[in-house]
Amino acid sequence: MTTGPTARVLMTCVGGTLGPDLLVHLRAERDLVDWLVGVDACETAAGRPYVDSFFQVPWADAPDYVENIARIVKQQRVNVVLPGSDQEAFVLSRAREELLAAGAALMTSPPAVLELIKDKEATYRTAESAGIVVPQRRIVTSFAELKFALTEFGYPEQSVVCKPTAGRGGRGLRILVGTGDPLPAWMGGGARESRYEVRPSDSDMDAWFADGSLMVMPALRAPAYDVDVFAVSGKAKHAFVRERVNPAGIPFAGNILRPEVEIREYCISLAGAFGLDGLHDIDLMTDREGRPALLEVNPRMSGSAVASHAAGFPVVAAAVAAGVGLDYEIAPVTERIEVTLIPRATITRAMRGK
Repeated sequence: MTTGPTARVLMTCVGGTLGPDLLVHLRAERDLVDWLVGVDACETAAGRPYVDSFFQVPWADAPDYVENIARIVKQQRVNVVLPGSDQEAFVLSRAREELLAAGAALMTSPPAVLELIKDKEATYRTAESAGIVVPQRRIVTSFAELKFALTEFGYPEQSVVCKPTAGRGGRGLRILVGTGDPLPAWMGGGARESRYEVRPSDSDMDAWFADGSLMVMPALRAPAYDVDVFAVSGKAKHAFVRERVNPAGIPFAGNILRPEVEIREYCISLAGAFGLDGLHDIDLMTDREGRPALLEVNPRMSGSAVASHAAGFPVVAAAVAAGVGLDYEIAPVTERIEVTLIPRATITRAMRGK
């Protein structure tokens, strides 16, 4: 990497659980990062003590959200923007050119790409058309179609998953546990999910369509993975595979970085198929044949991407460097590395002498 520091980074949603930890690691990039700006809708966001400048901003769906971000970008001379939430990634992507005109590169893909990965069925079809194996599934729009799909996938003997086609992060996910296919307790036990040991009533299942169509598929298995991918115009520059210690992902319980060539190549192929252009988190599980199986492509970096940094693979820093036109080499993972504790230290402007 060439000398710096030149990057003035704005990170949104700095109130996330691991946001302060990522800011600490970015702060440690002294040859790259000159200034950290944090924004959040909450005035007391956890990341506030870890940035040089903090601004409370409206929620991403507010009419003046982009206006506020653009003003901060200009005022703070920001040249890289890191979206920290799905909603902010979608909104800021639509303002990509406005941010670029203000001098800042946005670390997420263009709107057309985000609209594609927002739709689970379109995501799977695009991957299939590129020759990439994705899970079996069926899209259903009525209770009658749902009953047929459940039978098709072996329920009530086999376990089946039903989820909204436009849902994200496990929201609205329902797991129907099969009588001959017991599942670990963590599956369907999250705050965003529902688990059914007994077949739900017809009226309950009919109500699942209140928010639109559903995707029905056989239940996938652990191990589950987050893969941190940084890509430019569909070409993956970095891809780091992190197995979740807690397969559900939330709460974060640590990661195991693995030199899994098959999974890494799988995600590199996905980046090319979708034309990813920025920093993204690809969520995977494992199918019944032991192959990696795509869950979703997130429109932003993972909330736990700092685990890659803690293990010595600073993928977010590499994306920041690219945003200001610098190279940042990272060696590939060659051995199993477990991240169980991420150190945190309060670093303030005064301590930096600013």
